Amino acid sequence: MTDRYDVVVAGGGPAGSAAAWQAVRNGARVLLCDKAEFPRDKPCGDGLTPRAVSYLQKMGLGDEVARFHRLNRATIFSPSEWELSFPNRPGMPDHGHGIRRTQLDTMLIDHAASAGADVRQGEEVVGAVTDEDGRVTGITLKGGEQVRADAVIAADGAYSPVKRSLKLDSRYHGYSAIAIRAEMSAVRPDSDSLDIHLKISHRGDQLPGYGWVFPLGDGRVNVGLGYVNSYRHWKQINAAELLGQFMATLPPDWELPPVGALQKSKALQGWRLPMGFTAWPPWRPGVLFAGDAMGAARPVSGAGISKALQSGLAAGECAVAALANGGPTDFTHYEQAVNATWGREYRRGRMFHRLVGVPALTTAGLTVLDKVAHPRFRARLLFWENTLSGS
Repeated sequence: MTDRYDVVVAGGGPAGSAAAWQAVRNGARVLLCDKAEFPRDKPCGDGLTPRAVSYLQKMGLGDEVARFHRLNRATIFSPSEWELSFPNRPGMPDHGHGIRRTQLDTMLIDHAASAGADVRQGEEVVGAVTDEDGRVTGITLKGGEQVRADAVIAADGAYSPVKRSLKLDSRYHGYSAIAIRAEMSAVRPDSDSLDIHLKISHRGDQLPGYGWVFPLGDGRVNVGLGYVNSYRHWKQINAAELLGQFMATLPPDWELPPVGALQKSKALQGWRLPMGFTAWPPWRPGVLFAGDAMGAARPVSGAGISKALQSGLAAGECAVAALANGGPTDFTHYEQAVNATWGREYRRGRMFHRLVGVPALTTAGLTVLDKVAHPRFRARLLFWENTLSGS
């Protein structure tokens, strides 16, 4: 053991950096470790919803985020074309932004360091250290070094080494999505819309998912698609081939590159997205889980950045509060906070996840969605909320 901290955070993505920033702001001595050297890329849709922007504003990053490409609405193709605007809510922005993860994650980890967190890049966390009672007391780095901490926040991604080292499971572990995307140039004016295409299919089956075109500004777009694993033939899908089929439906005058060229240039990236709380409860003695390590992505839309930020901020706050009021063996307050904020939404989302895996039900739902003209009803049918801002 070479050092001791109040809180050690594994993972420097949005959840980890938000957790480290919050814990430092609450008076903790914090270490944040990530295996990568920043800037580094992460496969993602690269779109920030208004709720995600609101958390960045809360962290004091409003001016920095405002420099990126602004998004004011969503255009849905079901296959008819219709729009949803972002709302005006008290204390909330009415817009989102397109921002690459290279830029977003670097901004966040630098912000955590500026707040006072000890940040170690290029340091891979490979597991948790536990005492004889099974309580997590620190982390182990790839080189063998162990760092002690009163609390560990595992924000180390979908394949969380901390979670795997503890051999944890959750009754919700099977809920996930598969996504693939690439950034590319498009010959079209820069748009202020998140474009969402609901009609994607595999061998005649309507898939439980959607394709997207998210603008990044300067003639660049993020094009991708995702589908959930409740569809029984999901393992038979060639994601790259499916993306190519989707891109073929987009306007030819955009002059998008072929999928083969994107693969050759390594612009094409796929990933698995755990959702619906794949670590539940979201803590064990000595450790809290946040972001993809918790499975924080919404089981309806797969939106993850706002949930990563929100869970990270909550984990950082609850960890320090628990250390000051009873010690690291009980983080029930974190579980209560997560359940109070997301519990009902995620219970419904897991049910939705199961239902949309049946192609006939998904087709029927899209037929209804396509025929109904009321924006509020359409938004609720898609997301169980008045607007997209809950993403």
